[in-house]
Amino acid sequence: MKTLVIKLTDEEYKKLEEEASKQGFAILSYYVKYKLLSSPSNDGINTSTTTTSSNITPQIIDEITKKLERKIQDMVNPFTAEVENLKQKIADLSEKIDELESKKSEEPEAKYEKQRQYSQPSGEKKKTVMDILKSQGAIYESEVKLKNPDLFFEKIEKQGGKVLYTDKERIAVDVDFFNNFVKKLSDIHTSDDVEAQKYLTKQEHKLFQKLRQLGIIYFDNNTKAWKLSGI
Repeated sequence: MKTLVIKLTDEEYKKLEEEASKQGFAILSYYVKYKLLSSPSNDGINTSTTTTSSNITPQIIDEITKKLERKIQDMVNPFTAEVENLKQKIADLSEKIDELESKKSEEPEAKYEKQRQYSQPSGEKKKTVMDILKSQGAIYESEVKLKNPDLFFEKIEKQGGKVLYTDKERIAVDVDFFNNFVKKLSDIHTSDDVEAQKYLTKQEHKLFQKLRQLGIIYFDNNTKAWKLSGI
């Protein structure tokens, strides 16, 4: 190993010490060697292809790392802002969709009434779904278009109506209408459909046919009367 001796004035030595300290060198001789063997770069950090790993101190690595982190952060920040903006737009859109869905399902019976009601004289009170159920006797799920059928039939039950749950559809019935229908069935002692129709109103016979097709009512040969099953 060769040794190089450099003579400096006190002022030159002090200046060199200050430079070494600013560059992160604790030992002045390392800094002098670094200065002699490296070439200046644009970013203020002296590097050289001839410099070996033993010349790179932890202070230099730390400074280079910090500069790289700042540059990477500057590049990433615009994209991060765009992502956050996009996330906010998606959240706003999702909230609007939820509001629309909520409004659609708030009053399904009102939508049904609008489909079913006929024009009424001005000033006449608008019929509710329970009014319609009472006048018709029964409402069949297969015959009406509802945005939220579950909520529709649930509200009918809460308001005093009865819902028949069958394999193919739900049938809402007025309680008085249904009780009278069941009573009439027990008084019909013929298995002939045409003969049975004579004992029922048009609305009752429609329900009779529906339930018969579904196997919910049947003629009991022992008692000679119609009976309900599965309700």
